[in-house]
Amino acid sequence: MIAESLGTGLPATVRPEEAADVVWHTIVIGGGPAGAAAAIRLARGGRRVLLVDRHGMPRPKVCGCCLSSTALAELRRLGFAPDEQGRLLGAHPLERVRVVAAARSVTLPMPPGGTLSREALDTQLVQAAIDAGAAWLPWTDVTAITEGSPSQRLVNVTCRPQAGERAGAALSLQAEAALIATGLADHVRVPGGGPRVIQPHSRIGVGTTLPAGAIDAPAGELMMAVGRGGYCGIVQLDDGRIDVAAAIDRQAITAAGGVAAAVAEILREAAGRADWATPACHAVARGAFLATPPLTRSAGSVAGGSGRILRVGDAAGYVEPFTGEGMGWALAGGRLAADALLTSPSPAADYSQTYAAFARQHHGRCRRIAAVLRHPLLVGSAIRVAAAAPWIAAPLVPVLVGSAGSPGVSAR
Repeated sequence: MIAESLGTGLPATVRPEEAADVVWHTIVIGGGPAGAAAAIRLARGGRRVLLVDRHGMPRPKVCGCCLSSTALAELRRLGFAPDEQGRLLGAHPLERVRVVAAARSVTLPMPPGGTLSREALDTQLVQAAIDAGAAWLPWTDVTAITEGSPSQRLVNVTCRPQAGERAGAALSLQAEAALIATGLADHVRVPGGGPRVIQPHSRIGVGTTLPAGAIDAPAGELMMAVGRGGYCGIVQLDDGRIDVAAAIDRQAITAAGGVAAAVAEILREAAGRADWATPACHAVARGAFLATPPLTRSAGSVAGGSGRILRVGDAAGYVEPFTGEGMGWALAGGRLAADALLTSPSPAADYSQTYAAFARQHHGRCRRIAAVLRHPLLVGSAIRVAAAAPWIAAPLVPVLVGSAGSPGVSAR
């Protein structure tokens, strides 16, 4: 089960030199939710799939660790079933979100969701890909993809194993198609790969995981604090640890003298004199934070000119989501890419069209929400309205999380 997978890690199922001797149908680069979801579907469809990651599993990631109702629906589509407690992959149920800004707060019910550490989620998804028949090659850094001649109809993937006898030596892999699922830090070079545009003033993502009990984070509740320098989410994970993730202005980090201090300042500003603010700020200030590249960006979903290289998940574009929709987007992107490769005579054109429609719906809404969140006093005013008129606040749930909500609001 989860504990066993996390304790031992997932060993490679193929050696680098063996992988180099095979012409794969698809090489999937990145073992996160987007890459693993695509690998699962492609392997089940009978394709020869190689799933590559520059790290091993499990490994931590900067992430809010929230599974939205969209993410849970995608996991069910992949065939995962709830356990006796009704939990998918051991996820902790997530039922409500508490928004805090300008010393006010309101609690909104959420559609059924969950919280699950990325160590647990990603490891289980990669294991499912292995079980479906995909080959797994961890600790392998893919540096570039080049397209073969039109007659060859292959792509060449250049990588460097980071462990074993071939560590550091260049290795060339071949496939009919490649999926780039390397997240925000997409470092894979693709000649003619198209522009990747970072939105000006884009916030960066930062995150840490604190021991159980470090912050009084009620089970089943996601707390979102909004300040002038960004916003911060705090949630209890499936194993009791506390996940802290924030989207934050780089200027706020500089002004505060560091990431941890800047996140603590967001909490302090949002909560005012609330009883929980001081201990929460102290706990956050002691956290060891990791950071991401700028969050809001766009990139072509198809790289190169042959139509054989697709970007999926965060590598295809991202917008800072307020209530943790990123994993749902990644899982859906993996599905769209795999379906195009499995069923379409023109997979690049089909995937480009379906992904663009998906991004317009979900990314467009989150862009508007992100713009509002840069004005915490406006958010505080909205909370005050919600406290006085709960029937007005209830429809905000589908706007915030991108799915149908249920009535009922509590405020204080």
